[in-house]
Amino acid sequence: MNRIKDIANALEKGRAIFDEVMNMKAVPEYAVDELYSPGAGPDTRVEVSQAKGTVTSSDNLEYMEYLLKRKKMTGKIQLIYVDPPFFSNSKYQASIRLESDKLGKSPIIKTGAYDDTWGDSLEQYLTMLTVRFMLMRELIADTGCIWVHLDWHGSHYVKLILDEIFGYDNFVNEVVWTYKSGGASRKSFARKHDTLLMYSKTKKYKFNPIKEKSYNRDMKPYRFKGVEEFKDEKGWYTMVNMKDVWSIDMVGRTSRERTGYATQKPEKLLERIVESCTEEGAICGDFFAGSGTLGVVAEKMGRSWIMCDEGNVAIASQIERLCGIRKEDGSFCRPFSVCRIARVPDEAVSRLVICSEDMGVLRIRDYVPDLISLSDADEEIALEYLKNDSGACVSFWSVDSNYDGRVHRANGIIDGNDFISLPEGNPHVIGYDVFGNRFCWERIV
Repeated sequence: MNRIKDIANALEKGRAIFDEVMNMKAVPEYAVDELYSPGAGPDTRVEVSQAKGTVTSSDNLEYMEYLLKRKKMTGKIQLIYVDPPFFSNSKYQASIRLESDKLGKSPIIKTGAYDDTWGDSLEQYLTMLTVRFMLMRELIADTGCIWVHLDWHGSHYVKLILDEIFGYDNFVNEVVWTYKSGGASRKSFARKHDTLLMYSKTKKYKFNPIKEKSYNRDMKPYRFKGVEEFKDEKGWYTMVNMKDVWSIDMVGRTSRERTGYATQKPEKLLERIVESCTEEGAICGDFFAGSGTLGVVAEKMGRSWIMCDEGNVAIASQIERLCGIRKEDGSFCRPFSVCRIARVPDEAVSRLVICSEDMGVLRIRDYVPDLISLSDADEEIALEYLKNDSGACVSFWSVDSNYDGRVHRANGIIDGNDFISLPEGNPHVIGYDVFGNRFCWERIV
């Protein structure tokens, strides 16, 4: 095992793949096939050009190639935050519960979210990251920055890769995020922090200092000349530039933010990052987007955003969270689009049956999901719920009342067991179940 050699090989192989990608003439084709406008009225038709954010279901390498070659986004992204695999050699799952009017809430069921397994091949792991960091560097604006979120497994190796790609002199900060959650060991100190590596693309990067309280010794006033002091219930303090150790709680089990997605990061953490590196209207990107915290925070803070993930559970989680946004002024999420690689057929992986149209309502019935990601025990629970309430596995669905055959336009999402009045015209339904499966239905004339 030669870790130094692994790093050198990863850089060499990553550069070769990057050059190959950039020289390829055939560029991935993407198609927007869902458009959500949660705040729009029932009769409003929003165009794709009005979208302020994009959720993309894709391998992030192909998506970044598409952004560079098709969308001409070289140097356009102000902030990239990525929370890639940590080289933990673990498999991560999402925790879900089925809900039924007949059976109530199920025990917690685990479904696959993503794998972080490399067979202890550091070279393979670093090669994967190297080519993606090189593509990200092309996308970042000259005034922009990248934040890479890691932990003790690989941050020290990845920093050497980032030094090579972005330049040692463009390293800005190592931020330590410390938290209370996590296990303990009898043979080591408890591991209670992650590491965030911040790099700029050039020396012209934007940075907005954030202030925090610094309490005086003994909580008493200093009364130094020219130093402004304040007092709260704890005592006297001054305002100083924020330090590089951040104590922020993880997303707790009872938190309103919680989605059940493995490794979900708290909004407060991303708020600091977005605030420090961007202004309103800037473009933020996350190419390992997971549950979508970057997009949610960027949307609430008035930034444009793009997110990419190839996991079905991640995409479903992102759409549901974004449609559920309620800002402080009461407004909804702005329009956002969902896109996929065009060469992947849009097939309904599950069956959708609609109530008789004579009843005047649209409701999901007889839903049969793909349960391949479940253990035998969890599959048994799911089948019991499906037997008694076939819609129990449906997370949410949406209706385009006048589908154009190309883009599904929805003004919001509907809870799994709810129903709506049957729309006239050419209705089209897209939905997601709690396991991340996507399904669709349209009226057959």
